[in-house]
Amino acid sequence: MTREAPVPNNESITLCGACGGACCRTRPGIEAPGRFLATPDPAGALRDLLASGLWVLDTHYGVPYDPGKGERGDPDRIILYPRPATRAEQAAESIFALPGAGECVFLRDDGCALSFADRPRACQALEPAADGECSSSWTRFDAAPAWLPHQEAVAAALDRLGRAYPFP
Repeated sequence: MTREAPVPNNESITLCGACGGACCRTRPGIEAPGRFLATPDPAGALRDLLASGLWVLDTHYGVPYDPGKGERGDPDRIILYPRPATRAEQAAESIFALPGAGECVFLRDDGCALSFADRPRACQALEPAADGECSSSWTRFDAAPAWLPHQEAVAAALDRLGRAYPFP
């Protein structure tokens, strides 16, 4: 499996500049597994990102599902997925998300420090809106099932960092 198809660049410097990056101040975007699966060593790539202090693992409780499609969820399943750290998480030197909202470590006065191509999938899918009510077409409800089959790679990355996978 390779990285997901690129998202067309829809960023709006004008709209984002007007609100000061409100989205980035409260919720860093989530990355899809393709970034890691496209490398020869997915667990190593994830380990390196977490070791940088700029990324953390966030937690999703339960497997999202659509009963209308005959799908069944698992409310007890816990799924970890990477996203950029908040400034507070970086200061705490945490590799796991801390409770509460916070400002993304990549937010600068002039916008995101990452090129559009290097941003997490949820950030690339962010749809700017003039009223500041931006939304992303790729959310944690997309990230959880995308990362579900790759929890062994997450566990291996944690093991290489000398940390245990925190859930059974």
